[in-house]
Formats: sequence, C-alpha cells, structure tokens
Amino acid sequence: VTASLVRRAEAANFSALVLTVDAPSFGLRRADIRNKFALPPHLRMANFQTDDEKSNLVNTSSGGSGINEYVSALFDPSLTWDDVAWLTRITKLPIVLKGILTAEDAILGLKAGAAGIWVSNHGARQVDGVPPTIEALPEVVKAVNGQCEVYIDGGFTQGTEIFKALALGAQMVFLGRPLLWGLACGGEEGAYNVLHILHTEFESVMTLSG
Repeated sequence: VTASLVRRAEAANFSALVLTVDAPSFGLRRADIRNKFALPPHLRMANFQTDDEKSNLVNTSSGGSGINEYVSALFDPSLTWDDVAWLTRITKLPIVLKGILTAEDAILGLKAGAAGIWVSNHGARQVDGVPPTIEALPEVVKAVNGQCEVYIDGGFTQGTEIFKALALGAQMVFLGRPLLWGLACGGEEGAYNVLHILHTEFESVMTLSG
C-alpha cells in the first residue's frame, strides 16, 4: 500500500512526502469514542482500500470509534527507522518526518535520510500530556543545525504565534483548525477571511519588531 501511494504521489507531481512517525497506533480519542465516530455508509478511505472486512470498520463502531478501529487494523506498530530509510530509497521525493518532539529523534530522522523535520504533537489527541510543540522546537532546531528545514504545528491561532515560531527557528508553520472554523462558518470566504486575519496580524508584528 505504501509503495503504491508513493507511485501515485510521484505521478501527480507532488513535491514531497510527509511521513507521520509517532503514531504506531491510534490514541485514546475520548470524544470520538464517546460519540461513536464513524464515516457515513457511502464514504470510504479511498487511499486505503483493503478487504471488505477491514474497509467496513470505518463505517461502523463496536462500542468505540469506527475510525480508531479501522486505523488500528491497518497500522503496523513494529515500524522502525529502517522503514524510513527504505522509503527514502524507493523515491526521489524529499521525505518530511512529522511528529518529532526531541533532539534525539530529529537526529535519528536525519540519519535515516529525512529532508525535513516537522515538530508536531497531533494537537495532543494522541497523548494529552505531550510537550507543547513551541517548547520542543528550540532543541530540535539546535539538533538539526541547519542540515534540513524544520516545520511546526500545534495550536497556532494568531499571526503573533506564527511570528514566535519563526523567531525560534521554524521555516514554516502549519495550521488546520482555524481554517476549518472559517470554512464551517463561511465556506470559502470564511477560510479566506481567517487567512487574511492571520496575515494582517503577522505583518503587524513583523513591522513592530523591526
């Protein structure tokens, strides 16, 4: 399945691949379990079609989250850094490792061939006691020492917060929920307005910081 996805990404002219490295299994996402979250019957995870028994898990729930049960049935928790190295060998696309929170893992990722390190804690949905990404960022930046780009996500909702991450060494900041909030409230225009607000805040703090 992984090799097939890589070939499809190459054929679609993707410029890089992102590999999540710190989620060998799905976290205990209590809200999803409480709500018995599952996809409607007519939807499927198209990129991960397998046999009918596993594919149907995403649409059902045997007392918990259907998504959780589906992902747990597909994930291989025995993956190692050797698998990262294998991925770098089967494609010429740069590999970005998402889910790095320590200097040690950043260095191991570089040794495995990563072209980018993405500091992420999955919004604390995997484990609710993980360190904030903004606190983990400086040691990761120091560890890679300019050998690759460093990205970050994790609760960024203001342009001033993006500024702080860049000041601490990140080359790029990713965000998701604010865009979804804008999309839910106002569709495409709502998402655009969120980006405009963030840009205005960021531009202001850059100006005030000289």
